[in-house]
Amino acid sequence: MKASTIFTVGSLTALETPLANKFYRSYGFRGKAKRHEPCVVVRNEHNAIIACAYLRDYKTFKLLAGVAVAPAYQGRGVARLLLQQMAQYFDPYTYTFPFEYLQPLYSSLGFVAVLADKQAETVSAVYQRYREQGRAIVVMHYQPNPIKKTPAIQPA
Repeated sequence: MKASTIFTVGSLTALETPLANKFYRSYGFRGKAKRHEPCVVVRNEHNAIIACAYLRDYKTFKLLAGVAVAPAYQGRGVARLLLQQMAQYFDPYTYTFPFEYLQPLYSSLGFVAVLADKQAETVSAVYQRYREQGRAIVVMHYQPNPIKKTPAIQPA
């Protein structure tokens, strides 16, 4: 019988942001969080960072970026856990540019695929810079679903 792994999720303070960048470097990820940006991490049972994401502010929109999970923890729901916590920072101006194969994950969390050329010029310009690096990515815009209220159970 395998013991279950306990993950903790939380935001980093500005002083802790270098820990996120150390995580990115140690696994060869491209991300680089800045001190003023919201940054969320997932830690394992040994308190080691195993996943990270941050929200970059481009003045006219926000970009969910740097979403990365350590290889040993991929496919175990860690990214979903990370993004669910990160959602507290999302608003109607939040976008992300995930790899095409990750589109179903982001769709399940309130992001909708949109056409790059139909977005604000600033969003399109940043997206094109990423595409020019050879990344197979899509533009997704955060559009949360309204909370569905379930009817109260009436006592018999």
